[in-house]
Amino acid sequence: MAEVTYALDRDSLIGTMVIDTAGPVNTIGQRFITDLEKATAQALRDSVRGVMIVSTKKTSFLDGANLQEIMQDATPQMIRIVMKRYQDALATLAKAPFPVVAVLDGQTALGGGFELLLWACDHVFASPGSKVGLPEVNVGLFPAGGGTQTLPKVVGFKTAVEMITQARISRAEALAGTGVVTMCPSGELRERAIAWLREHEGIVNRNYDPNFRSPDTDSDEEKQKALNKARFRYTISPYRPYMLAAIESLEGGLQLPFDKAVARDVDLFVPLLESPFVRNKINLFSLVTSMGPKLAKVDIKAALKVDTIAIIGAGLMGRGIAQVAAERGVKVTLIDVDENTAKGARDTIDRTLEDLVFRGRWPRERKDKVMSNITCTGDYAVLKETPLVIECVFEDLPLKKKILAQVQDVNPDAIFASNTSTLPMADISAGTKRPEQVVGMHFFSPVPLMPLLEVIEGPQSSSAAVATAVTIGRTIGKTVIMVGDGPGFYTSRTFGSYVIAGFRLAELGVSPWDVDFIALQAGFPQGPLHIYGTAGGSVVYHASSFMATRLPDRVQIPETLERLYKAGYVGAGKPCFYLDDKNMVRDESVLQHIALKQGLPTPTREEIEDILHLSMVNEAFWCLSDGVLRDYPSMDLGSVLGIGFPDCWHGPARYVSLKGVKRVKARLEELRDKFQLPGLVPAPEFDTIIACGVDSSLI
Repeated sequence: MAEVTYALDRDSLIGTMVIDTAGPVNTIGQRFITDLEKATAQALRDSVRGVMIVSTKKTSFLDGANLQEIMQDATPQMIRIVMKRYQDALATLAKAPFPVVAVLDGQTALGGGFELLLWACDHVFASPGSKVGLPEVNVGLFPAGGGTQTLPKVVGFKTAVEMITQARISRAEALAGTGVVTMCPSGELRERAIAWLREHEGIVNRNYDPNFRSPDTDSDEEKQKALNKARFRYTISPYRPYMLAAIESLEGGLQLPFDKAVARDVDLFVPLLESPFVRNKINLFSLVTSMGPKLAKVDIKAALKVDTIAIIGAGLMGRGIAQVAAERGVKVTLIDVDENTAKGARDTIDRTLEDLVFRGRWPRERKDKVMSNITCTGDYAVLKETPLVIECVFEDLPLKKKILAQVQDVNPDAIFASNTSTLPMADISAGTKRPEQVVGMHFFSPVPLMPLLEVIEGPQSSSAAVATAVTIGRTIGKTVIMVGDGPGFYTSRTFGSYVIAGFRLAELGVSPWDVDFIALQAGFPQGPLHIYGTAGGSVVYHASSFMATRLPDRVQIPETLERLYKAGYVGAGKPCFYLDDKNMVRDESVLQHIALKQGLPTPTREEIEDILHLSMVNEAFWCLSDGVLRDYPSMDLGSVLGIGFPDCWHGPARYVSLKGVKRVKARLEELRDKFQLPGLVPAPEFDTIIACGVDSSLI
C-alpha cells in the first residue's frame, strides 16, 4: 500500500496527499519518499490549483526518519542518495506553481515531518494539541532536511538555534504569531485550508521569495555571536558530533545561498552514522520508545484504580509531582503542615505556569486545566477516600515513619509511596501496621522535565502496591524502571559515586574546575563538583554519610567533602566551587579546604575521564551484584534518563560491552590500586560475566 496517496477533486482542482506509513506513527523512509515524489508529479500533471497534505493517523502527521531502516539497511552511499531525494522532493513541492498547505489535527510533525512543513508548505492549519519541533539531536542526528535553513525564516535565527540545540518540541500555538500557522477548531481545518489555497494561487514559497521578510531584526554579527555561544555550550564533548554538525549547518545558512546550504547538510549528515556514539544515541532512543513503556513488568490487573492522589510535602518535589499528575488529568490534593503552606505551594505552581503562558510556551487552557486539578489542605482526613499517597518530605527517617503512621491511621488501605532518594523501604515500613502497602516512587528534579521514575519494591511491598506505583507513573508520562530495595537503590548510589569521584580527583591534585570541564568533555551534562553546589552540598553530604554507614567498605566520605560541609561551603546561596553557578565563575577560596593526598600521583586527562565514567559503571554493576538491579535495559535507561550518564555511551552496560568486560575490570583494578580509590573495587558481577565466557554484547 502506498504511504502517500493522492486524490484530485476535479470540481475544485484541489489535490489531497494523505500520509499513512507502516507503524504506529508516520515516518520517512525510502517508500515514503518514492510515494511523495509520485504524488507531486501527478499533482503537476493535473495542473492543480493547490495541494492539501493530511495524515490518517490520530496523533501523528509525520514524525521524522525511519530509524530502524537507517540502522539496519543503510550504507553511507544509500543515506546520501535518500537524503538528496528527500531534499529534492521538498524543493519540488516548494517550487511548484500551486500553493501547498498542511493540516495537523491534534497531531505531531517532528524532525523531517516539521521540515516538510517548513520547506514544502506555504501555510499550516492546526488544531489545539498539535505539536512541532526538530528534536533530532536527541537521537544523535541533526535536521538535515532543510530545517536549519527554513526554521530561522519562520521564528528568527536566535530562536531557531535554541529550538534545534535544545531539541525543543512546541505546541503549534507557539507559531501562530509567525503568519505561517493558523490555529482553528478540528472541524474547520480542511474547509479553512481549502479556502486558503483558493485565495493564494500564485504564491511564491517563502524559501524562494526574494521579497520575503524574515522576523529577524538581529544583524549577522549578532546571529554569529548567538551561534558562537551555542558552539561553546554544546560542542565541548567530542562524543557529540551531531551537535557540531547542527551548529555548522546553522552557520552555513549565514554564509551560503539557500540551495547550497541545504545541499551541504548531506555532507555533514552522512559521516554521523559511522560514529559509534551516534549509533548509541539512536539505539538508546529505540530502547526508550520501544522497551521503556513496558520495562517494569508488573501485574497490571493488581493495580488500584487511581484517579486522585494526595501528596504530602509541598516543597519543590511535591509541587513538581502535583503539576505533572494534574496535567494528565489526575486530581491532586497537596498536603503540608497547614492549609496556608499548601496554598502557598499551589500559588507557586500557578506563578510558574503563568510565566510559561506569558512567554508563549503554554496556552492558557493548558495552565487552567492543571490548576483546576489541584486542591490544598492541611487535614489528613481527606485521605479516607484516597487510594495513593505520595510522601515528599525531607530525608528524615523518623519524620517519614511518623507520616506513614498518620496516613495508615486514617486510611490503612491507601498505598503509601515514599519519594525518598536513599532510605530503604524496609526501614520506612518497619513496625508499621501494613508494611505491604509501602513502596518507593523516586522522582527526579525538576519533575516536569526529568522523564524517569524509579519504583522501589520493598521486601514486603505487595504486588498491588508495586503495580499501582508503576501504573500511575506511566499515566503521568514517566519512563518507569523497577528496582529492589537497599540504601540509595540504583540511581542515588550510582549518582553519589560520581560526585564522590569528583572530590577524590580534587584531592589527587586535579583542579576542581578541570575536573568539571573534563567531565563535560567526557559527555556528562554537569561536572561532579558543579553538581555539589547546584544540588546542595548539605544534601550531598548527608546522603553520602548515610551511604557510608550502610556500605562502609566501599563508600567513604572524602575529607574535602567533610571540610566543605563544616566550613559552610554548601552552595544554594552560600560559598562553593563557583561564585556564579549558572556562568560557572570560579570561587578560588574553596582551595583552602581541599585535603590534598600526599604520596599519590596526579591522574592524567585520560585517567580522569576513565575514573569519572567507571565510578558510575562500577556502581551500576555492584547494584546488579546486590540484586538491586534486575536487567541491563533498566541499568542503561535509569543512568541516562535519571542521573546523567553520558548518553553517547548508551549507558553503563553498553559502555562495558564496547570496552570489553575483562578490559573494564582490569582498568578498575589498575586505577583503584594506583590512586587508592575504594569506589573502584570491581563489582563481583564482572567475575560472574567473565566466568560465563562473555566479554561484550551485554545489551
